[in-house]
Amino acid sequence: MKKRILSMTLVLVMAASLFAGCGNKKDDDGGDKITLTFLDKHPEEEYAGYFEQAISDFEKQNPNVKIKYENISDQAIKEKLSVLASGGDMPDVFFTWGGESLYRFARSEKALDLTPYLEKDSEWKDGFLPSFLNSATFDGKTYAVPYRSSVLYMLYNKQIFADNNIEIPKTWDEFLNVCETLKGNGVTPLAYGNSQNWYATWWVGQLNANLVDAETIKKDYNAETGDFTDPRYVKAVQYFLDLNSKGYFGENVNSKDYYQVREEFCAGKQAMMLDATSQFSFFSDAMGTDGYGFFKIPAVQGADGDPATVTGGSELYAVSAKSEHPDEAAAFIKFMTSKEQGFKQTKETALPNAIIGGVTSENADKVLEEAYVTAEDYTSIAEWLDQVVDGSVANAYMASLQEGLDGKSAADVMQDIQKAAKDVAEARK
Repeated sequence: MKKRILSMTLVLVMAASLFAGCGNKKDDDGGDKITLTFLDKHPEEEYAGYFEQAISDFEKQNPNVKIKYENISDQAIKEKLSVLASGGDMPDVFFTWGGESLYRFARSEKALDLTPYLEKDSEWKDGFLPSFLNSATFDGKTYAVPYRSSVLYMLYNKQIFADNNIEIPKTWDEFLNVCETLKGNGVTPLAYGNSQNWYATWWVGQLNANLVDAETIKKDYNAETGDFTDPRYVKAVQYFLDLNSKGYFGENVNSKDYYQVREEFCAGKQAMMLDATSQFSFFSDAMGTDGYGFFKIPAVQGADGDPATVTGGSELYAVSAKSEHPDEAAAFIKFMTSKEQGFKQTKETALPNAIIGGVTSENADKVLEEAYVTAEDYTSIAEWLDQVVDGSVANAYMASLQEGLDGKSAADVMQDIQKAAKDVAEARK
């Protein structure tokens, strides 16, 4: 996540000296120096120091390589990568999300197959949480590595739960009963705002993973084969829309944004909020680590999906397939995703890493640590819906779900998605 709450733009250009390479530029000692271009998406002030220092440390260890670093916002990097990919001029190292966001680069041979590098270094490969590394795999090959991970949980206000004698729900029916009890007691059950319409896909993505079997999802999330005609997708949308029609989200959800309802939740105006581990530091600062807890979104009993699947995703670093310095680029992302660097990243920025045992009491608060102890038990991660599917399908999902919150039926919502998926598949033939 994450990715959706980043807003400011800051460009950081860095230089230093590094690695033995094959560039034409000479350093002061007369040796050859190569330059790697690196495009990332963490422009916020609170992250700048960490990334600057990490790059500087790599450059000091590899004095014949220079990193030319550009760090731009979430939306800006989506647009820039599309332009660069169309022109065939990709950065040596670049940020990407998992799922379709990465697969398009793999299919078009824009991303380098990193499998040989990972196979040569089993410690590096085996150090990642498997579910997050899997998000970088396409047709049996690994095209990126995760440096950041995020898992979606239901957060709850401990005081509100205690005041209303509520226990953590284990099933979807129990969850609905909790919502109804809270509403009956005059408490808005769920903090929710959808003016930034990606938020709806968090809910529906998790419901898809719970209600629809994995093989059907695999087919439909593939841009070349997806049609989304399975009726269980309609059911998933209906479950989501029911939360709104029953008043569990409160009023006027499409006029509120994520940031607004997050502040409201922290102020105790709602009992629960769906959010990602990448944002836990905000809640810890606002509520204290004793003020809130979390639980996995309850599964619908008897559904066809995997009840142990949790929604989340990786943020990844990939290497251009046309990089003139693939070995050096691979060495750089290995450094950025090492255990040592991952530990520093989480401690200094509160951005959870994707390393087994990489979030501990030494680099995270107790809530985040507990969340990652729990996350290590999950073998399957359902990637963010708005990233794992083709962009046109994602846009259809977001726009139509927003209309659904205003009264459009679940069946009509899915008709829009089906049309978008059909158009994408036809265009790829």
